[in-house]
Amino acid sequence: MRWGTSRKVIGVLYEEHENAALKLLGGSRITGITYLEKGSDDVRLLSASKFDANVLRGATATGVLYREQSSADVQLLAGSKLVGLLYEESGAPGLKLLRVSHTALTLVSVRAIKGLLYLPKGGAEVELLGDLRDLSAAAGAELVGFLYRDEGTDQ
Repeated sequence: MRWGTSRKVIGVLYEEHENAALKLLGGSRITGITYLEKGSDDVRLLSASKFDANVLRGATATGVLYREQSSADVQLLAGSKLVGLLYEESGAPGLKLLRVSHTALTLVSVRAIKGLLYLPKGGAEVELLGDLRDLSAAAGAELVGFLYRDEGTDQ
């Protein structure tokens, strides 16, 4: 297998149980990803240090091996809890999301975000924060949503 660019696992999105809030397992703790290739019953291991998103595109992720911060033991995060893998490539700036389930999820680039919709603390009306260089106006507020430009369109 040839590597055109360097890939790095940033983290794994997962949920403890169905419809729970998403959590992030940091990439520095991940040692590998187990998967099943199409048409095979053999579980294979993809090392996090040699991560290749193309290997997983046609496969079923069955789990993530990771280390607890306070232990040297390797744990298994079950595939049924996995939502997606965040990674980056050195030749292409920005995070990428490889979905494992929840096909409605997409990753929006920070460059595409045009504003945050938030409800100020004690406020009754949603406000728009258009200048994202200073997030202090939305500090302590409830995030309602965000506006973004689809990178594939001009709208």
